Amino acid sequence: DLASQLRDNRELTPAAALLRKELDLRFRAALERLDETDREVIEMRHIEQLSNQETAQALGLTEPAAGMRYLRAVRRLRTLLEEVPSVPGTP
Repeated sequence: DLASQLRDNRELTPAAALLRKELDLRFRAALERLDETDREVIEMRHIEQLSNQETAQALGLTEPAAGMRYLRAVRRLRTLLEEVPSVPGTP
């Protein structure tokens, strides 16, 4: 997934490192544009790497409700990522 790819610290070529930096900046910009509820579930699943069951428990939801919230948040994030322009100064 995108979050784990962005955290991967393997040695990169300069071009790959620049691309990774741009992707990270675009991801963070899109994430900041989400409402708090969407951002929270995305962070739990991708950054904290919680399972759907753990996320549901943390949010006080049923597993199907947590899964649906996550799915909707990912759809909104995807839409925002398509809208976020490239970072100035990067290819």
